[in-house]
Amino acid sequence: MGMWGGAGAGGWSQGIGGQSMGPRAARNSDGWDDEYLGKVYDAEVARRIIPYLAEYKLQAAIAISMMILSAASSMAQPFLIGLAVTAGIKGNKEAILVLCGASVGLAFLQFISMYLQQTTTAWMGTRILLRLRSEMYGHMINLSLSFYDEMEVGRMISRLTSDVQVVNDLLTTGSLTSLSNIVGVFVVIGILLYMDWELALVTLAIVPPLILVMMFWSKYARAAFINVRVKLSALYGTLAENVSGVRAVQSMSREDENIRRFDMLNQENRNANIWAGLLSAAVMPIIELAVAIATAAVLIVGGLRAINASSVDVAALIGTLAAFTLYVNRFFDPIRDLTLQYTMFQRAMAGGERIFEVLDTPARITDKPDALELETIEGRVDFDHVYFHYVEGVPILQDIDLHVQPGETIAFVGHTGAGKTTITSLVSRGYEVTGGAIRVDGHDIRDLKRRSLTRHMGVVLQQPYLFSGTVRDNITYGRPDATDEQVRAAAAAVGADDFISRLEHGYDTVLQQRGQNLSVGQRQLISFARAILASPRILVLDEATAYVDTQTEVIIQKALRELLKDRTSFVIAHRLSTIREADRIVVLDQGKMVEIGSHQELLDRNGVYANLYRMTYEQEQAAKAEAMAGEDAAFARRRRGEVVPQPAAGGN
Repeated sequence: MGMWGGAGAGGWSQGIGGQSMGPRAARNSDGWDDEYLGKVYDAEVARRIIPYLAEYKLQAAIAISMMILSAASSMAQPFLIGLAVTAGIKGNKEAILVLCGASVGLAFLQFISMYLQQTTTAWMGTRILLRLRSEMYGHMINLSLSFYDEMEVGRMISRLTSDVQVVNDLLTTGSLTSLSNIVGVFVVIGILLYMDWELALVTLAIVPPLILVMMFWSKYARAAFINVRVKLSALYGTLAENVSGVRAVQSMSREDENIRRFDMLNQENRNANIWAGLLSAAVMPIIELAVAIATAAVLIVGGLRAINASSVDVAALIGTLAAFTLYVNRFFDPIRDLTLQYTMFQRAMAGGERIFEVLDTPARITDKPDALELETIEGRVDFDHVYFHYVEGVPILQDIDLHVQPGETIAFVGHTGAGKTTITSLVSRGYEVTGGAIRVDGHDIRDLKRRSLTRHMGVVLQQPYLFSGTVRDNITYGRPDATDEQVRAAAAAVGADDFISRLEHGYDTVLQQRGQNLSVGQRQLISFARAILASPRILVLDEATAYVDTQTEVIIQKALRELLKDRTSFVIAHRLSTIREADRIVVLDQGKMVEIGSHQELLDRNGVYANLYRMTYEQEQAAKAEAMAGEDAAFARRRRGEVVPQPAAGGN
């Protein structure tokens, strides 16, 4: 299946970042067509791939030389066998011994040359693979957030893994094998013409019909292989969706229906594979039939010649026929291999296009040539009449005019879609403002080096993202050189040291995927410790208490006070109780600032904020009442002598 599963991309339609991609058929909405199988040869892709080989000119020259030597050694064997047959008929023992020795020598030479060729190409291949993947990863990791808003991560991983691998295969073993086969075909033709041009023409007479048959075959095979990729993509997509959303599937009792749909897709995939397999299976019998016809034609013509030949001529003719019979197989072996490599070239060229699409995708946010490096900052942030839209004509933020002093805590509140998260993303230049300016310490952030800006910023999201590794690795993620004392101090400052110390291996406890062996509250506290250890001057908290219960929120509130101390902070929260202590609260409605002031000032104004607060206050009171009822029930059970399980540290 891997052989036929190629895909590619290209086209003059607009791709990622509005970039034109080259002429192609129908594409997905992001400009990439995963169902395109690719050309057998694409001059533009070849032109851009060659520099990766040019770095290893000496090794490439050695590999090509060894390939030619190996092919020549292999192709000379039938010629020697033909001479040996003739010598045997004539009774020339000395010639037979010499020819046998020469044949053994050629076999040894072929072994050495093939070994050197394969080891050299493997040496080159690993280094080309390293360079390609490093370049792609380095480029991808620096692309702006808007790119990842549009692109599926799975497809990016496909380009970084499978596409790079097929291109590497083409650059090393694939290209040399194909070149060896092409050289082999012409060497055989030359030898056949040299030995007997009439028999050579008889042998080659089958080639034109074979070419016509293969052209007819490739037309249907191409469509079949594309269909296999389409069905496989649909199957994988459904599988990934259902595995990721297994909780929703089970909660809605969708197991039977989803199994039925998966079975249907699986059946379609099987049918597509059967048809592609039938077409693939037809290739070898066709070529074997051509071999049989060519061999029979040679023997018939040679037999007719032998009837009227002298005894001396018969000996030479028998030797020639023996060599021709072997060469017929040697002639069709490369053709057989080239037929099988047809799709490999398509996959490689398509993979090359997909790779260069990624590498050619421009970063929408780039540093100016004279961008400034921020060594230290105070933390003053000014929003000067900021406007922003994701899509032209659909405003997200309108005329945001806000001036934040160093160390001040600003809270953003408003209904979903009001623009709260967008504002904080603009501060770190995750997106570029479309009007007005954002300034840090008086510098327009577009005039600063983005990394020097983000180096002084910390972000804690509503769903804390923990990476593979230990608890210590996650806390030191933004500051790898931190000492154990600094790590423990950061954890203690946000109230995380207690529960971390109780883990099986403490700070060396290995986390499961995204920290699933910890509660939500514990994961959030680790993300706080990570932020405080990085010591940012500007801090963004985006719904940091959205998914924790009321009891856990009390623990996190204590951590927040330490985290926000002496830092310019932007806090987003639906729970208005978490932002009462903010210096100023900005109320957003449909991308506009409608109110600003302290908690008490906004309550006294009895406007939008007061209404939001009353709504959330009632909800929080109900939650607290429920919690109190649970505590009363637990107290009553303890008085009766029953065992009451304790909640996990940090909440769930």
